Amino acid sequence: MDTPAILAFLGLVALGSYIQTVSGFAIALIIAGGVTVLGLASIAFTANVISFIALANVMTALHRQHGHIDLKIVLYGSIGLFLFTSIGLVLLDRLSSDAVGLLEILLGIVILASGTLLFIRPHPLRQTSPVNVHVIAGGFGGLLSGLFGVGGPPLVIHLYRQPLPFAVIRTTLLALLGIMTLIRIGLEAYNDNITAEILWLSAISAPVSIVTTVAAKRFHPPVSDLAMRRFAFGLLCLIGVSLIFNTL
Repeated sequence: MDTPAILAFLGLVALGSYIQTVSGFAIALIIAGGVTVLGLASIAFTANVISFIALANVMTALHRQHGHIDLKIVLYGSIGLFLFTSIGLVLLDRLSSDAVGLLEILLGIVILASGTLLFIRPHPLRQTSPVNVHVIAGGFGGLLSGLFGVGGPPLVIHLYRQPLPFAVIRTTLLALLGIMTLIRIGLEAYNDNITAEILWLSAISAPVSIVTTVAAKRFHPPVSDLAMRRFAFGLLCLIGVSLIFNTL
């Protein structure tokens, strides 16, 4: 990547991190979609960088807050993550080689669907889901993580439907997201797909994300949370539609 491309990439990292902090979601979706729309890097390359950025954010967010984690949900959700992340990576490898256009259309559809579902606040269930549902939610997250590095939405939707205290939901979700990125990074390292360029770009992107996150917490935009969520939803729709129509 040349200097303008790197600056554009870091700009997307900052934008995604800011929106994630004030709205609660979207960092991976904005980075993956924005980079692909602008043609800055391949989906496979971007997904690996996103994994390192997400890991840095999760570690920062979980610092001294791990006491509320629901270990049962994490255990069974991790089973689904482990089983299906590898399937997503296999699909990514096949599509990256033979059907790049289809891969970009799929990413656009995933961004549109995720933005819509995340904007809708799900009603909590009357009782905690059974273990097989935790595995399935982890499986969907792992599949999207392997394919695009954006496995968060299925886990967010699943966790926010659980009748649990918010502190438990938040920390359990962060724990699963951290495990998800570790699984993906581990599998990609095993497959020799973590290059020096990925590590270098991740190393300069993570501080940008962390600084932007801290700034967003201090300087919250002078708009309501609903307005910010609508902006995030609109941005994701724009990215998703652009990906689909640019590829057709």
